[in-house]
Formats: sequence, structure tokens, C-alpha cells
Amino acid sequence: MTEPDGADLEQLYAEHYRAILRYVVRRIGDADEAHDVTADVFLTALRRRTDLPQDRPLPWLYRVAANVLADRRRSRQRSAAAYQRAGNDLVTRTGPAADERLEWSDELAGTLAALRTLSAADQEVLMLAGWEELRGADLATALGCSRAAAAVRLHRARARLKTAQAQYDDRTQRPQERSGSTVVRTAESKTQGERS
Repeated sequence: MTEPDGADLEQLYAEHYRAILRYVVRRIGDADEAHDVTADVFLTALRRRTDLPQDRPLPWLYRVAANVLADRRRSRQRSAAAYQRAGNDLVTRTGPAADERLEWSDELAGTLAALRTLSAADQEVLMLAGWEELRGADLATALGCSRAAAAVRLHRARARLKTAQAQYDDRTQRPQERSGSTVVRTAESKTQGERS
């Protein structure tokens, strides 16, 4: 792989900054921190420019962003554990979570609640496919696996999300047609109608 020059890196930044920023904001909800994380992603891209795929860099950047977020999460966990060991009051002085600060519609709140019950791996594959609109080889690159494995992971994650949404609907006694999976159920209804 040839090493990109400064102009290539500037173009990479200009073309993909907003996509990476959206990716990060959707995962952490804090715009200021998202800008910092996004800067770290492009700093990593600069450091690892020889690893950067020239033809389709965005999925690779998504993978770097996932790694940067994981590093930050681990760092926060270590800091929280250190504060707890020291008996520091700062641990108890936290503000509301990002999702509590936002006013979501009922449908979206139900879908997000069901999504949060899934494993981190399931959440990641669903968000890459749904929010970042990655498919096929791009999804596989972002997940760091083969194309077939990515397809299987997505299929299984969708099935688990559907089950989680149904359980959420049952717990909250929400009517099925108002749940976060309206699109899925509507598509299933149409498919079943076509079979009749």
C-alpha cells in the first residue's frame, strides 16, 4: 500500500469528517466529546496512514472510531474505579445521561430501550447497518470480519432486536403497531399479504 501524502489526508478529512462525527455522536450523545473523539480518529489515521485503504477508507475509519471509543470507555471505567477506591465524591456527582437529556418520540424510545438490552456487538452491527448505512464488504471491514460473518452477525442481531422489542412492548403494554419495529412489522404484513 502506498503512503498517502498530505493532500490525500486533507481530502480524506474533508470527505469523511462529518460521517465520523455523526457515527461518534450517535454512540456517546455529547457533541463536545464527539469532536475530540473524531479528532483522535483522524490523528490515528495520520499515524497509521500506511494501513489506510485507498479505495474505501470510510469503513476503516469507522473501525478506528470504534476502537477509540472503546479505549475511552475503558479509560473512564478505570478512572471511576480509581475514584471509588479513593472514596472520592466526584463519582456521585454525575449529570443526567445523554439519552435522558433528549426528548425522543415514543417509538424511538422503545427501539432504543430494546437496542440497549442487546450486547455491545449486536448494537454495533445494527448501528453500522442502520445509521451508517454500511452493507456487504464495507460492513465487514468496519466490523473487522469476513463478509459472510458480517451478514450472519447482522441477521442474528436483527432477530435479537425484534425479540427485545416484543419483550419491551409486552412489559410496557404498548400496542404492537406503535412499537419501534413498525417498519419491520409493516414489511412482514406486506410480505404475508403477497403470499396469500
